[in-house]
Order: sequence, then C-alpha cells, then structure tokens
Amino acid sequence: MNSRLSRLAAAVLLVGAAAAVAVVLNLLLLGAASAQNDPVGRLTPRAHVPSAPAWVTRPKHGHIEDAGADD
Repeated sequence: MNSRLSRLAAAVLLVGAAAAVAVVLNLLLLGAASAQNDPVGRLTPRAHVPSAPAWVTRPKHGHIEDAGADD
C-alpha cells in the first residue's frame, strides 16, 4: 500500500512539474511575442475588396419563412 501511495505521489509531482514547465514556457513565449512591434491588436483593413456583382443573391432581412427546415 505504501509503495502504491509513493508511486501515486511521484506521478502527481511529475504531472505538476510538467504543467508548471508548460506554463512558464508559454509565459516566456508570450513575453517574447509581445515585445515586438507587430500590429496585433491594432488591426486595420488593408485589402481593397470589390463589392459583389449585381447577380449575387443578397441575404433576406427579417423573418425567414422556411417552415423550420433546419430544426
């Protein structure tokens, strides 16, 4: 019984240590990524997308009468 308890405690400590290492590495990576001057968080539209042609079916506004087809 004592051997099983010590094995369980070792496994819990191993999993806890692996989780702690993963958290520390993620924090280091986040710190390195946020130190750069990337435009993340200040996104602006840069693509000049043309409007849809006149023959494209536009979505309906208001109540859609489909008799619950997707239910």
